[in-house]
Amino acid sequence: MAKVERDEDGYVVHLEVPEDEFCIYGTIHAHPQHADALAAMYAKTNQLAKSEAGTIQYCISRDLGDPTIFHMFEQYAGTEAFEEHNAQPIIRKLIQDQLFKGVKAVVVKPIPP
Repeated sequence: MAKVERDEDGYVVHLEVPEDEFCIYGTIHAHPQHADALAAMYAKTNQLAKSEAGTIQYCISRDLGDPTIFHMFEQYAGTEAFEEHNAQPIIRKLIQDQLFKGVKAVVVKPIPP
């Protein structure tokens, strides 16, 4: 079962994901002075995710009306794939560098075919 804990602004502070297939979608809110750097990093993560085993879909896009907002849709085969994705050096650096204020996201189950 998924569990999302949020702070008073609605940003995710803790995320527990299902063991099996799931999706995450939401928005990433960049600090204005770091929005372009964040976009450059997301260009790399979009490309790298294509070769990740267990990452079914991964797309982060920049909002057309507000360049500090990024929209995300990610689909993983399960917890292990999600943890492997987040353990990559570029993802760890992105979090460490604090280029964003926070993430507002939900975890959902895909509708089977």
